[in-house]
Amino acid sequence: MVSEFEPKKIRVRYSKSGSLMFISHLDLNRTMTASFLRSRLPIYYSQGFNPHPKIVFSQPLPVGVSSECEYMDFSVTEDIPFEKITETMNSVMPQGIRFLDCYEPIGKFKDIMWAEYEYVFDIEPSEELIEKIRSSLSGSVVVDKKTKSGVKTIDISPLMDVLSVSENDGKTSVRLLLCCDELNFVGPNIPIKYLMDTVTELVDIEYTIRRKRVLLSDKKTDFR
Repeated sequence: MVSEFEPKKIRVRYSKSGSLMFISHLDLNRTMTASFLRSRLPIYYSQGFNPHPKIVFSQPLPVGVSSECEYMDFSVTEDIPFEKITETMNSVMPQGIRFLDCYEPIGKFKDIMWAEYEYVFDIEPSEELIEKIRSSLSGSVVVDKKTKSGVKTIDISPLMDVLSVSENDGKTSVRLLLCCDELNFVGPNIPIKYLMDTVTELVDIEYTIRRKRVLLSDKKTDFR
């Protein structure tokens, strides 16, 4: 018998913060699978001896990085309002993960080319410190980057835009736009090491990293 309703693909934008930013991508997958089971929503499961929700994630975060723009695709087997999915999933999600938006996918995850990150250092910003950070990030930014063929020394300045260096609630905030296509991916942890190597005031200073947006190739359009 042919199903009257073909599985409908759903895309969710969700946040990841608190203690949940320290779990691995594999543990995140397990967390989502368990939450789908608790939700009792009509989620589409794979066929076979070990059925499981067919989930596809966008580019995973490094452990220890929080985000307000993570994306995940899955499918449902019934026509259900997006608001109902969001409300139900948030009621069963562990603290630290929250569904922010739910809709039909527009683009593909490979369309994501840039990501905006905010680095907040636990140090009060002075005019001198702000100028040192700006100066350090201007011109060439030469770093060691791990690749499939080994560690390479490259200049990431063509793959990075400095959006701002400013004060944020008494702390020093640096906002960067980093390239994240498959061939020229710049991980959010790379600029941290560079800054600590070039700005002495930041050595051993505690910091947080948060992914704020992911964008298309024009650096302006939010991924949907």
